[in-house]
Amino acid sequence: MPFNVPNEVKIELLNRRIETLNLEGYQHELNKKTAELSGDVDAVTRAEEAIATIEAAIEAAQVELDSLQD
Repeated sequence: MPFNVPNEVKIELLNRRIETLNLEGYQHELNKKTAELSGDVDAVTRAEEAIATIEAAIEAAQVELDSLQD
């Protein structure tokens, strides 16, 4: 069931989502640096996994955004 949302609203939502994901990614980069400095290998791995997930989410949101702006 497709949801009836105007493209302008979708574009605004996707832009906000991408901004939020970038902030989350930055926080995980900081977490990774802290974990590296403390030698916490498990925390480094978790941060890297989170960063990869966020990068994929940003890519998906950007593809959707691009399709709406064509």
